[in-house]
Amino acid sequence: MRDYSFGNFISALRVRRGLSQYQLGALVHVSDKAVSKWENGASKPRMNTMVKLAEVLDVSVDELLTCQLATSGEKRKDLSAMEKAIIKKAENRMEELYGAHPPFAITNRFQTEKMMLKGREMLLWMGFLGSLREKFYENHGFFAVRGAQMGASFLAWLLGGTNVNPLPAHYYCPVCKKVEWIPDVKCGLDAPDQSCSCGAMYEKDGFGIDAVHMYPMAGGSEILVSRGMMGLVKSCFEEYFEGYGNVRQVERAEEKPGKRIQVAHYTCDGLARLTVVEDSEETLSFQDFDQVSWTTDLIRAYAKAAAVEGCFEHPFGGSNLAPVITSLREPKFSDLFAISGLLHGTGLWKENGEVLYKRGIPLDELITNREDVYAYLYQKLNGKSCDHPSGQVYEIKEYVQMGRYFRGQVPLKEEQMLLECGVPEWYVESMKKALYVFPKTHLITYLKKDICEYSKEKKV
Repeated sequence: MRDYSFGNFISALRVRRGLSQYQLGALVHVSDKAVSKWENGASKPRMNTMVKLAEVLDVSVDELLTCQLATSGEKRKDLSAMEKAIIKKAENRMEELYGAHPPFAITNRFQTEKMMLKGREMLLWMGFLGSLREKFYENHGFFAVRGAQMGASFLAWLLGGTNVNPLPAHYYCPVCKKVEWIPDVKCGLDAPDQSCSCGAMYEKDGFGIDAVHMYPMAGGSEILVSRGMMGLVKSCFEEYFEGYGNVRQVERAEEKPGKRIQVAHYTCDGLARLTVVEDSEETLSFQDFDQVSWTTDLIRAYAKAAAVEGCFEHPFGGSNLAPVITSLREPKFSDLFAISGLLHGTGLWKENGEVLYKRGIPLDELITNREDVYAYLYQKLNGKSCDHPSGQVYEIKEYVQMGRYFRGQVPLKEEQMLLECGVPEWYVESMKKALYVFPKTHLITYLKKDICEYSKEKKV
């Protein structure tokens, strides 16, 4: 007999966390078909899987077994008031940067995300990250957010949860608040230094990540923090969500063998999940990022040093692409984070991108980061082969970034569909060689950090 009550309960919890069946299955180490059987009542998970499932869905095992969420004896604070406060904080920051009447493209992006995020735990998570950043300002720590969805959000950037502005490349004046879009430029830092008509030097920003990249907007994320900052993050999490739910540690901190890496997992019932990775000896603060003058000269000087001194090497490993940097006559920031993606990723350079680059494929067309894969495939597939292109493209991007094409786990008909939609054969073959692809936002953050350190050391 089918247990529809259990299936409906699992389905509702999955949707609440913004996960697809495939994503939930990956998190609990089962197939999406197994998840489908749970949700249609045909089967139930084994007890060891039930424990993992409860952890991922942020409920207790008892709640799963009874198909009912436990009610807290304490009256929760008004979450809608919390949401309004978060939105207001973001609005104030937008006005501070872009004036009281920003261009339509900016206000439209803000309103689009506001509608997408209303009632979702992702918005609460963004508010927490903004609060955490303020604490890190005080303590001179460094943290980076793992989660491409966060880096795609304009609201998250306004709140301080990410240092990657996802708007298209643009100039904005810190004095008169004028905004000028920069066409045919991959990111704002690639634009030439320029003055506003009021006489002040323009700030330049924007990395061109569309809001659609936020799909499926799952709440919670992983944070990489400086050494010794674990306690601060935990206390900030408890303070921020005090009164909204029970904050508890769901997995004890662990130190990975052979590495000085500590991991801890915390959760606030039904609202947010926090994973903290203590992985860095660095004390570089957000102040350092904000105080750097991101001039063309600085970026070119760093690129030259990276090629000569090897300072562009990253501990995650990968081949040294110094010759590629050297070959660039006027290296741009977008060139450097593309190279960083080839270094960070697995299966992207040797016998893949390296071969294609030597064949004349431009650096910015190679598979180097998740968001650019998404954007490229979305452009090719949109309106041609599926009713909901954002969803389908997102799943294909997931297959690429986790190496499913490499493992031959993607149906041949999907490969044929890509070719029919105009995706070049060389690109499809490159997808098959990719084992892991990093988020663009991580690469940008790491690169900014590298350039900051270079700037401080060389006093550029």
